[in-house]
Amino acid sequence: MAMNAYRLPRVIVPRPAVLSAIIMITVAAVGCSSSSDTTDPGTIAQNIDIEDGSDELTPDQEVPSNDTQLPGGSTDTLIPANLVLSPLPSPPLTPAPAEDSEPVRAERNTTTAEAYFAVRDPQIIPADILDDLTDADFEAGPLPAVISTPADVDPATNTPPFFVDLDNVEVFAGQQLSVLFDPEDADGGLPGMFPGNLPIGASFDDNRNGTKSLTWRPLEPDVGIHEFTVTAVDPAVPLYRSTHTIRIKVSLPSDLSTIVNLPPSVNNIRPHTVQVDDPVVAYIKVGDPNGTIPTLNILNPPPGATLTPHPHEEAITILHFVPDAPQIITLDLQAVDSVDPSLTGEQSVTIEVLPSSDFIRPGARLRQLASARDLLFGYAVLQSYYERPDGAIYTQIAGEEFNIVSTENSLKFDFLNPMPGKFRWAATDNLVQLAKAQRQTVHGHTLVWHRQLPPWVKRSALADRELIMREFIDRVLGRYAADVPLWDVVNESLEEDGTLRNSVWFEGMGASYIDIAFRQARESAPDATLIYNDYDIAFAGPKSDGMLALMQQLKDAGTPLDGVGFQLHLFADFDDVDEVIATFQRIADMDLDIYITELDISIADGQTEAQQADLYEQILSACLDQPRCKAFQAWGYTDMYSWRSNFNPLFLDDRYQVKPAYLSLQKRLGEN
Repeated sequence: MAMNAYRLPRVIVPRPAVLSAIIMITVAAVGCSSSSDTTDPGTIAQNIDIEDGSDELTPDQEVPSNDTQLPGGSTDTLIPANLVLSPLPSPPLTPAPAEDSEPVRAERNTTTAEAYFAVRDPQIIPADILDDLTDADFEAGPLPAVISTPADVDPATNTPPFFVDLDNVEVFAGQQLSVLFDPEDADGGLPGMFPGNLPIGASFDDNRNGTKSLTWRPLEPDVGIHEFTVTAVDPAVPLYRSTHTIRIKVSLPSDLSTIVNLPPSVNNIRPHTVQVDDPVVAYIKVGDPNGTIPTLNILNPPPGATLTPHPHEEAITILHFVPDAPQIITLDLQAVDSVDPSLTGEQSVTIEVLPSSDFIRPGARLRQLASARDLLFGYAVLQSYYERPDGAIYTQIAGEEFNIVSTENSLKFDFLNPMPGKFRWAATDNLVQLAKAQRQTVHGHTLVWHRQLPPWVKRSALADRELIMREFIDRVLGRYAADVPLWDVVNESLEEDGTLRNSVWFEGMGASYIDIAFRQARESAPDATLIYNDYDIAFAGPKSDGMLALMQQLKDAGTPLDGVGFQLHLFADFDDVDEVIATFQRIADMDLDIYITELDISIADGQTEAQQADLYEQILSACLDQPRCKAFQAWGYTDMYSWRSNFNPLFLDDRYQVKPAYLSLQKRLGEN
């Protein structure tokens, strides 16, 4: 997903394959993209609140007549016309799903599912680590700097920013580590800087003198070799950057008593609103920075509550109860250290129980009004919604309001197939069961994407990537084609400037990967609707131009493409709806269908719910007025679970109450 309104600088720099003194990368000056899974709620365990070259063609060279050229102009961006895929190999390149990946019936009192029998995955799949760093890696010294150089910058006259005296560091568990990051620029000025992912428990502190410090006290679970990356930003050209990575070796001291024993904790669970007589489940996770498993005490369990150990994770306990009257329930939770019982951590969570009358919405249901207009009207479902305290009311309202549902995270490669031959089918299986019970169409998202890939795919040989991709598509569609008629086959293949992204898939196949993915999807699911999905393509600009060119070139190549999915992650003051309408018409003129796949409208400072409601109505009108617009789908429906929840972007609030946007959608659907 992308936020149209702020465009922050962003450069994606691939990890260097070989060591050199400096690695130079020339990039176009592009704006920021923000993916649909920036917050990625579905990658958390159980998705509960326990809180990603060939030669240039010169203008006089002629492109072969059977090829289609994409933006970029190089020979590796050619899509052969009418490609015929070779048969998938037998035996396959990558292990097929085995019986040990087949879901099993979920334990009683562990879900809120009532309309079907919920299943769970049968096993824990060990983490796959992209880089298993060794002592030799540590001794080799810091990685070379990776320099991102915009096309309009000459390094001979503007040298890149850098950090002074960085080196790998070694520390014993329990010791306090402080690493100084002192940026400099030979051309003058003070560079900015930002870190990569911080180690758990670490901070990156501003020293108020132009420097910052990584401060971290690693503990027993941190033993091993870690990488920490910081990027220096040129003071004059923000897209001119220097990324530096150090390695931190954490060892156990000879005297383990020198490691401080920190108190345990209960992971945060947000307040929830539920309905009287609905089942409530709370997945309560305890943790200890020192790596032991604390004991959980629920100091005031609700009447009739049951506790069930999690089938895979010792640190998680599942609380189940059914509230029988409106009330405010406060659960007081305590974690007790396994070594020193005097060390405890406390957490309280509030659950508001409302009568069913408080969830009644005025007027006709949205799905009823949309179905009368032959429009698919839907939402993206929260992964493992049935393991949330409010899962019952969440699914009830979704069933009443929507006739189509998108998978949010459960079909993404890293979640579904995290290790070769290991699959996690349960979340999607449960969604398919729910959709059948609620008479909803399922929209599969997404088969091919550059983000949320498992490490084993990222480190695969380039020559293997076509088969890895095709086998994944075939296995997913082989399981779900009968139940999932609509698919985002390729997601977000374009950069902001309209050129193709240098993704894992592009590296292996060039631009042909898009065509190959669609052809494999058509072979595996002959009757499915196959679409391309992207953000920032509905408004005028180079990315929209690149998308239109790509769609035309795919059609010219005979690619089995049925439509385009538009991600519209907007702010309430967005005023370019006319551009959206014009882009929709260009797609319709290509004989392609239009799907609004990911819509939300955020309210920033100074904006109002009235503006939000008006814009929802305008976007819906753009769809209703375009005969080729087949679906109108929000990315969620309640602010409670939005990836942009700080901006309250959806049409029910976090207590499942109607907002003006809901009423505006209802009104527009009911008009002629």
